[in-house]
Amino acid sequence: MASDRIGTIVLGAGAASRMGEPKQLLKWQGETLIQRAIRQAEDLDRGPIILVLGAHAELIEAELLEGRYRITRNEAWETGMGSSIVCGLRALLEEASSLDGVLITLVDQPLINTPDLEKIIAIFKKNNSPLVAAFYENTLGVPALFSADLFPQLLTLSGQKGAKAIISKYSESLAKLDLPAAKLDLDTPEEWKAFLQRKNFGNF
Repeated sequence: MASDRIGTIVLGAGAASRMGEPKQLLKWQGETLIQRAIRQAEDLDRGPIILVLGAHAELIEAELLEGRYRITRNEAWETGMGSSIVCGLRALLEEASSLDGVLITLVDQPLINTPDLEKIIAIFKKNNSPLVAAFYENTLGVPALFSADLFPQLLTLSGQKGAKAIISKYSESLAKLDLPAAKLDLDTPEEWKAFLQRKNFGNF
C-alpha cells in the first residue's frame, strides 16, 4: 500500500442477552471489554476509529473514557451484525473518504491485542490481498481487514449477514493470520466465570 490509512470499526452493539448484563461493560485486568477494544484500536495509531453501539448505548457511553474515536449508534442493532457494519462504515467514510481499508474488531475478544492487529495490517500491506482474516478452529473470521475495493460489498450487508459472508466469498484469495485467541467465545455467566478463573491463556 502506498499509504497507511486504515480505519477501524469496533463492533459493540449487541445485547448479550445470554450473559444477563452488558457484555461490553464486563471488567478484565482493570478495564471494561469495550474500553480494552477501543484502546487497542487507538494504539494502532492509524486512521479514524468508529465505535458502533446499539443495545444499552446510554449505559455504555456513560462508562467510556474520552479518546480518539467517534461513537455511532445503530438503531437497527436488533437485526444483526450486518447492519452494525454498515452503520460503522458509513460513519467511517464521513471521517475519512480516502482509506486503504477497514479493520473490523469485536468487543468480546479480550485476548486479541494490538500486536495481533498490527500483524493483520502488515500482512495486508505485504500481500496486497482483498482482505486478511483471522484463522482459528478451522474457520475464518474477525478481526479482519477489508480493502477499500470491498467497501461497496460491506455496505450491502444486512441482518445476521455479517462480515463472514464476504470472508467466505473470498476464502480462496484472502490472506490469513493464525489467531487462536480469536476463538474465545464468552456468551454466558458460566463462560465468563471460567474465563476469569483461568491461570494460563497459552492454549488460545
